[in-house]
Amino acid sequence: MNNMQGMMGGGNLTNKEQKDLEEMMQDMMFQEMQDMYIGLVNRCFNKCVNAFRTRTIQSSEKDCLSNCVAKSIAHNKRVQMRFAEQNQQMAQQQGLGGMK
Repeated sequence: MNNMQGMMGGGNLTNKEQKDLEEMMQDMMFQEMQDMYIGLVNRCFNKCVNAFRTRTIQSSEKDCLSNCVAKSIAHNKRVQMRFAEQNQQMAQQQGLGGMK
């Protein structure tokens, strides 16, 4: 049984169903990543770009944008790491629970 089948709770998928499921999961992950990126752009732009008097971005706006993006990326990495830790703990608990 491969990882995708294990995640979905069974090994009874045909090759076509497995391929379709993998494509659907990839599409969902892409959409989630795209939504996250759009959210980051909107959040940082709304926070940092306040004046539209010139065609160029002011140095203070550039600094704010850089800091906002860096903090958002760092936060996202931390959330992903924490999520992975929790998933690993759950998997270990399920594995140990089956041995009792």
